[in-house]
Amino acid sequence: LALVATGTAFAPIDARRAVYLAASGIVGLVIGDLALFEAMRRIGARLSFLIMSLAPISASLGGLLLLGERPGPLALFGIAVTLGGVVWVVGEPREGEPRGSHQAIGLAFAVVGAVCQGVGLVLAKVGMAGEVPALAATWVRMGTATGVIWVLTALTGRVRGLGVADATRRAWLPIAGGAFFGPFLGVWLSLVAARLTDVGIAATIMATTPVLVIPILMLTERYRPTVRALVGTAVTVAGVALLFAT
Repeated sequence: LALVATGTAFAPIDARRAVYLAASGIVGLVIGDLALFEAMRRIGARLSFLIMSLAPISASLGGLLLLGERPGPLALFGIAVTLGGVVWVVGEPREGEPRGSHQAIGLAFAVVGAVCQGVGLVLAKVGMAGEVPALAATWVRMGTATGVIWVLTALTGRVRGLGVADATRRAWLPIAGGAFFGPFLGVWLSLVAARLTDVGIAATIMATTPVLVIPILMLTERYRPTVRALVGTAVTVAGVALLFAT
């Protein structure tokens, strides 16, 4: 619907760019997300997202190697400050949260997820090459990832056990809202950001999700931020401000 409404053109997507965009979907949205979910199952959400803070580092290295992007000293300092604030917030244990055992394989999955998400963003920028609209690139990435996930599901014989129809009937509003704000709007805007600035900077700002979710938790779960969370939030905001100043 968004493609039709905006009249987005697919003409700039040649075979080479399509391959990069498809690879981006497979690396970032299939392998990266599957690794993250498996890490969350094994070691818990908090530690998994703490390790996921490495994603901007992999994006920066990928941007340097594939795109020749070299963030200046102020940008590097802003990245370090921002990630420091995020790590400080995420690293705080929360009362009542499930705790997974710190298994080495779970940590490995989290690292793989972080690397894949960063590299996936770099591959997407290479595929766009400054000419492909971000919305069209999102369509290629999501379409490829969806197809690959369904193929993997079929090959492992898990299609019948998904219960998609039943889950949709019981929770259609959260599912629709999550799909709109996450895989559609969130992924689309992440490509817009990657196209307009260095991927390392874009990935760093996107890594602030654990901080940005605090006001939502305050409204929905009556979460009272601790001094540590407030300090981490202030540090994160300061780091982002430095990134905008570059």
